Amino acid sequence: MSPSDGHAELARPAHGRRWRLAVALAMAACCMAAGWGAYAIALQRYVATRAEEAGQRTTFYAQNLRSTLARYESLPRLAALEHVLHVALQARHPPADAALRGAANAYLKQAQSAADLTAIYLLDTTGLTLAASNWDLPSSFVGQNYAFRPYFDEAMREGLGRFYGVGNTTGETGYFLAAPVRESGKPIGAVVVKINLDAFEATLSRSGDTVLLVDRHGVIFLSSVPEWKYRTLGTLSADQRAALDATRQYAPHTLTPLDPQAGGVPFSADQPPQTVKAALPGKSVSTLRVQYRPVDLLGWQVAVLIDPRDEQRTALVAGASAAFAMALIFAVLVALRLRTRRREEQHRARAALREVQRDLEARIAQRTAELTSANTALAGKVEALDAAQRILRETRDSAVQAGKLAVLGQMAAGITHELNQPLTALTTLSDNANQLAERGRIDEVRGNLTHISQLAERMGRIVSHIKAFSRKGDAARAAVSVDEAIRQALMLVETRRRQAGVAVNAPTMPADLSVWANAVRLEQVLVNLIRNAIDATVEVSQPTSATVDVRVDSIENWVRITVRDFGRGIPADVLPRLFEPFFTTKDDGLGLGLGLAISLAIIEDFGGRLVGRNAQDGSGGAEFIIELERVVKPHA
Repeated sequence: MSPSDGHAELARPAHGRRWRLAVALAMAACCMAAGWGAYAIALQRYVATRAEEAGQRTTFYAQNLRSTLARYESLPRLAALEHVLHVALQARHPPADAALRGAANAYLKQAQSAADLTAIYLLDTTGLTLAASNWDLPSSFVGQNYAFRPYFDEAMREGLGRFYGVGNTTGETGYFLAAPVRESGKPIGAVVVKINLDAFEATLSRSGDTVLLVDRHGVIFLSSVPEWKYRTLGTLSADQRAALDATRQYAPHTLTPLDPQAGGVPFSADQPPQTVKAALPGKSVSTLRVQYRPVDLLGWQVAVLIDPRDEQRTALVAGASAAFAMALIFAVLVALRLRTRRREEQHRARAALREVQRDLEARIAQRTAELTSANTALAGKVEALDAAQRILRETRDSAVQAGKLAVLGQMAAGITHELNQPLTALTTLSDNANQLAERGRIDEVRGNLTHISQLAERMGRIVSHIKAFSRKGDAARAAVSVDEAIRQALMLVETRRRQAGVAVNAPTMPADLSVWANAVRLEQVLVNLIRNAIDATVEVSQPTSATVDVRVDSIENWVRITVRDFGRGIPADVLPRLFEPFFTTKDDGLGLGLGLAISLAIIEDFGGRLVGRNAQDGSGGAEFIIELERVVKPHA
């Protein structure tokens, strides 16, 4: 191959990568363009659709309000024709006034109940209330003057007065209708009807729309959002505030703009604001579009607020869907192209695979023959390894037994002393018993015989435990009482302890604290560690102050036994070789260096851990720590 061919081969992958990158970028650009176009078209369509729907709903709400109020238009006119009200207005004789007004009160109360009104009351030409349906309530209108209300002046001048506001006496909002009471064509008073629009407002709250009812000043007096009631869509001018204060229409509420950042733009019924910046319940502040519909009563308008974020989210979904659809089309095209290329590659791969398979079969035959030979050799090695492990176990068991016998040999003098003392005492007591028997002192003979029995029992326990300790038994794990193992070990080292003058501090453990071990082998380990601790302590301490501590701690599912001496500690060069067989720091003839190695093998057979280190509290000495698995008894 020429150098130019080599350069061409290197250039092809780079060119292919650039081409694939350009195609991927072009497809991504197409997907983004499709998504953006679909978003713009969908947003425009959704805005128009929602505006049309909002217009229809505002028309419905406006018509519903008109029909609601129209039902009550004729009530004050009909009530103004009632003769009893005429008589009450024309009464001029004080003794008869009370009876006439009582009749008027009774009629008004009956009319209020029959027509489901909030209240109905009678005013004279000065605006003073002469009779009312609530005459018998603490909030009675009787005696109140309402000449300042616009509905009174309009009724007296034009024949019908309308007004909406907060009740000056009760503090309850309502829609007021007033009609004059005429006599000979002249008004002699007025009948006023108060209607509660809470039911209409509750309907708005259940509609699912954000609906407002605003007056000619832009004050929101009915709303599907309770928090927006008595807020304004613009800033009230001085004249508007003066007009509202004069009629006490919304007193005592403070009329503040719904959007405090809107500036000092006053509300105009002819050109109301098309957007309002506010926070819908449970949402953040947003610029909301407003759709109006006039009610043709007192300059009222029904306003429906539209959150553009809903349209944007819907349009965004449409845009994302279009982008994903375009991406899916590209993915299908790419998949088809890759499928074609894959088939071509599969054909080439099958041919190459057949060639490789033929070569592989030949190699497998050769390798099989080699493996057969290797397996035969491995089987021989496995048998040899099993034999070595068996020998190792037997050797280790023998070493453990030798270690026990070595310990017994070291304790032989102490054991002889332990047995000689009772034997001497037995001889003395038996001689005394014979002499006492000859003299007839039977009670004292019985006392000597009791002492002889106790000494014999003590000797039996010593011999029995030494026999059990020296026996080569089964090393299978079982539940072993920690307290019993420590007590037996202390008994075996008692002679050496007294000779050395060392005190062993070993607190009594709970009887149910047990570990998985072998009792005899665990005692062997404890005897070895306690004897070593006594030897290390006696090297540096006075007999009166020498101590060895044996501590037991239960940690979750483990039991830790610590044997602590107060000797010189373990030199740094000795620490790495502590458990090395035949390594010892004692003088010749005082130890073979197998005690710690055998102890480590025993503890590891139990599935535990044995470590040695210098004491951590800085007071000198060394400590050996045994960790064994705790026997957890099931709950009853």
